[in-house]
Amino acid sequence: MVQLSIYGEQLNTKSPLQEYPRMQLQRDSYLNLNGIWEYQIVGKDEEPRHDHWQQIVVPFALGSYLSGTNETLDENHTLWYRKQFAYKPTSLSTWLNFEAVDQECVVYVNGVEVGQHSGGYAPFSLDISGTIKYQNSLMVKVNDPSDKGIYAYGKQRLNHSGMWYTPSSGIWQSVWIEDIPKHAIYDLKITPDYDKGVVLIDMAGNFSQAAITIGGSGEVVHRGLTTQKHYEAPIPNMHAWTPEDPYLYDIYIQTEDDIVKSYFGMRKFSVGTDAKGITRFMLNNRPYFFSGLLDQGYISDGLMTFPSDQAMIDEILKVKELGFNMIRKHIKVEARRWYYHCDRLGILVMQDMPSGGQFDFKNMGVLPTIGMRRMSDIDNDKLGRSTLEEKKAYYHELDEMLDNLYNCVSLFAWVPFNEGWGQFNSEQITAHIKEYDDTRLVDSASGWHDQGCGDFFSMHNYFFHYKQKKDKYNRICVLSEFGGYAYIEEGHNSANKLYGYKKYTDKLKYNEELFALYEGAILENIDKGLSGCIYTQLSDVEDECNGIFTMDRKVTKVDARKMKRMNEKLYRRMTR
Repeated sequence: MVQLSIYGEQLNTKSPLQEYPRMQLQRDSYLNLNGIWEYQIVGKDEEPRHDHWQQIVVPFALGSYLSGTNETLDENHTLWYRKQFAYKPTSLSTWLNFEAVDQECVVYVNGVEVGQHSGGYAPFSLDISGTIKYQNSLMVKVNDPSDKGIYAYGKQRLNHSGMWYTPSSGIWQSVWIEDIPKHAIYDLKITPDYDKGVVLIDMAGNFSQAAITIGGSGEVVHRGLTTQKHYEAPIPNMHAWTPEDPYLYDIYIQTEDDIVKSYFGMRKFSVGTDAKGITRFMLNNRPYFFSGLLDQGYISDGLMTFPSDQAMIDEILKVKELGFNMIRKHIKVEARRWYYHCDRLGILVMQDMPSGGQFDFKNMGVLPTIGMRRMSDIDNDKLGRSTLEEKKAYYHELDEMLDNLYNCVSLFAWVPFNEGWGQFNSEQITAHIKEYDDTRLVDSASGWHDQGCGDFFSMHNYFFHYKQKKDKYNRICVLSEFGGYAYIEEGHNSANKLYGYKKYTDKLKYNEELFALYEGAILENIDKGLSGCIYTQLSDVEDECNGIFTMDRKVTKVDARKMKRMNEKLYRRMTR
């Protein structure tokens, strides 16, 4: 039985998730298409049937409780969507935006194909100016082989249990329309240079000139006019961004006939040494210990889709109230508004690339757990991604993620591979990421099969006493996964079989041993070089009941005040 979140209980199925999705390139034109659509499942690549349409609530994925469906899609079937809507066309260009569709889709407006997209985790936009009318029919054809295909699928699996979750096929984030003028800003790349006290603004568009206004705390910080696509603005009396003080600046850019709004924060992420010569993660040129949670991004009733904007906000605030200062978004890319809330509420984000390829339990689970943690990833079929087609798909989706999240203020590190899953050529891929984005750090191989590249010596430890080792490459040492202690909160769980790395039936014992773990594995190792830790995990997910919160987010399983004091103790140890 599905446990409803309070946000799911309050859901208006006719108009869910109405908030503007793209907060770092906002304009006034906006029509949200979320709500009641129709769907049907047919044989692979078959046309839809006239009399088989059923209702589905978009943007909740097929099979999620809030979608109103209980079906899943496999590699032998095709999912069709249909939506009728009214619109008043203008002389401007009209664009149809999808925040995410899993995995491959073709889009039709009024019977005309207007575009395609592959990969389930990135937003995309289609120009529908030539096909939009007053009365419109929108159809979307979706194929999703999940873990049987070449694209990333993260923790989704058709045969799911334990650490594998219910697959989310089809549209799973907002669908919306906007009108764009002739001299528009199509894209922004915002790069704060903390040391120089300037912000670099790169604009894509067909405008002749742009007026740029930067504001902070209700006052104008900078005004300028440019005919170039690249612009550098000084930020006088710079106010730095930190999780404790998440200060953001607003940007307004006006062209001949377009006005867009964005924002940025002045911060710097780097590698440095503390007063004792230990390599540390540096925030704004100062050593900074991060204590965070591994976040799969699943909720009981919406699966990969938050039921509401408030659900995202409340979860981030709860994490901060427990004293944590970071979240590792684990092998999933979240909705763009989630990152916006991290930026403005103040919590660091470590961003995983969603995993793909075929999972090999022996080489990715068993052997590393017993100490065999280093395997070459150059053309190694044992790591699950062997074909050229799969590798090209990885680069395609990686580049989409990097571009999509580049402006995120709180995002401090990229994680291209986790525990060897689908890993290949990580040294080359780390260099590829650094070439695109040299403002952030890279955890090139989280857990194991580390090739000695990237900025982190990144360990996972669930079963043994943890003792910090010195990294021979002199990188930042982090325990990027640990804990995983499982406890079922009765009435807030629908697990078929409890999955976790250490299982408890007594809540007091669960709490006692969890805090003892922090004392023994984390606190004692900070002086030995440990610079960050990430507990598994933020919430229960189906059978995996090792969350700090229940999957419906109604119960916090740990002692909240004690957790906050523990985190404060870790931060003090770093600075003493």
